[in-house]
Amino acid sequence: MLLIGVLVWLAVFHWQTQRALRWWFEQQHHWLCREAEQVRNGPLQNIFVMRRQLEMNSDTLSKPLTEQPAWMAQVTLLNGQLVRLSDDLSPPYLETSLPLALQAWAQEAELSGCPRLLLCLPPSWPVEPTLRVSLLLSMLKHLLRGTQSAGDGPKAVALELAERSPLSIGHIGVLTIRLEYPTVAAAEAAGRSPQWELLSRAFAVLAPGRCTRRRQAQRIVWQFRWRLSPDPSAPRC
Repeated sequence: MLLIGVLVWLAVFHWQTQRALRWWFEQQHHWLCREAEQVRNGPLQNIFVMRRQLEMNSDTLSKPLTEQPAWMAQVTLLNGQLVRLSDDLSPPYLETSLPLALQAWAQEAELSGCPRLLLCLPPSWPVEPTLRVSLLLSMLKHLLRGTQSAGDGPKAVALELAERSPLSIGHIGVLTIRLEYPTVAAAEAAGRSPQWELLSRAFAVLAPGRCTRRRQAQRIVWQFRWRLSPDPSAPRC
């Protein structure tokens, strides 16, 4: 009986893991489709317009851009769109520093209309695998997109990154996200989505690590935990 119970548990665990990974892959696919749509409706449209204007007015090429404010504005707009696209696809500091990557993301998020962000980041941090940093940023973005699309979104977001050293476990990284909602009802509604359980399981497998969520009145607290490099002399940035 014990063996049957273990086999059933393993089968259920495998099914839940596959379901979470499939869900995460679908979320990433949808995100890439949205990015492609933004490219088609943004930079590509602007390049097409600029090309048509050049074809219709070839004298434009004989003058420097500084003497053509309309062209200068279009070039500046196009450059900004490409910079944002590049940062979305490959965030800054992805390979060098998790705190700097979080800071850069927060600056861009505030420009995009994200609620007020409060950051508490350490001055130094162990060098992390690029894939893990990318995963943390991707899940953070998805988490905030999901909370904002669920009706009454959070009015403030606080991020705290810390390093812990529990006994016999070694050094672990802890990213805590506190979402403050305008009402208790809004916090309850935001926490009912079934996708949050899938996100937690996907992080546990891919990081690997542990993701927990709890609600305290009008606040929802997420916490991502993962093991850092066991080498205390590993480089820090």
